Amino acid sequence: MTRRNFPLSIGFVITVLYLLIAVFGPSIAPNDPYEVFNDAIVVGEQRYLPASIPVPPLELPQFRLGTDNAGRDLYSRLLFAVRPTLILGISIVIVRVAAGLVLGLIAGWYQKRTERFIDSLISISLSIPLLIFALAALSFMGRRELVHFILALTLTGWANTAVFIKNRTQTVMKAPFIEGARAVGVKSYDILRRHIMPQIWPALPSLIAFELGAVLLVIAELGFLGMFIGEGFVLTAADPNSAGNITVGLTSTVPELGQMLSDFWSKMIRTPWEIAIVGFVIFLQIFAFNMLGEGLRRQMDVTVPRRSWWRKTAVLPQAEVVQS
Repeated sequence: MTRRNFPLSIGFVITVLYLLIAVFGPSIAPNDPYEVFNDAIVVGEQRYLPASIPVPPLELPQFRLGTDNAGRDLYSRLLFAVRPTLILGISIVIVRVAAGLVLGLIAGWYQKRTERFIDSLISISLSIPLLIFALAALSFMGRRELVHFILALTLTGWANTAVFIKNRTQTVMKAPFIEGARAVGVKSYDILRRHIMPQIWPALPSLIAFELGAVLLVIAELGFLGMFIGEGFVLTAADPNSAGNITVGLTSTVPELGQMLSDFWSKMIRTPWEIAIVGFVIFLQIFAFNMLGEGLRRQMDVTVPRRSWWRKTAVLPQAEVVQS
């Protein structure tokens, strides 16, 4: 029985859309994402002052999605925010997968002390809640730059990848061709490079896609808790009951999806549409990578007949031809 790979199609389309926004979004943004609109905007008999009273979506044509809690164009900030969030997520995933791949191969290939030592590191890493560790690490380092986020989310985040690679390596090592390679004197490095790694490469795209979804979720959680790239500042507005100003929230100059979820409760009161729109954008991004990962996993499963995207005929796995 054949079946279409709908998760791969859905995940691929949405992922390409986000990549296009990351590349071309800043160039098509209608307004400067850093500009705070302090001047009054009069439309008919209605008077708007975005810096003091945020504008809801679809109220003004120049603010399609309204303004944020600081009086900046939310649509323009979203177009700018996708790129740094993807760069942050991809950078973290590259380091995590690279570390997990190396340590997993070493733990799977070598036995006794080396394997026990890496297994101990894996057990310790898996026992530490990633979100709590990332919060503690970022607070200890003080600064909130790209390298600090990579360190905070990589020091323990590599463990899941290492476990997968280790188990896959040990499974492949039981194959007869590995025993044959050892019998004829092939070196360990050549066995890893020629025989084991080709069995692991097909699973890496799916693993990377799932890791991207997981990392973006943690980035959103950190942003919700007030940990985001760039320096934050306290937002004030005119007090309607006096001549002074009052604190209305926390924000940052750098548009980034995780940062746009910060100061959640204040925004829920002042700009609830900002939380709803940014939350949906993050949800769709994580959903896309999870669907892409599941679709790639199904695509690599040669035991299941598949339908091609462009043909209605079934694409069956081809058997290897063994020459005698």
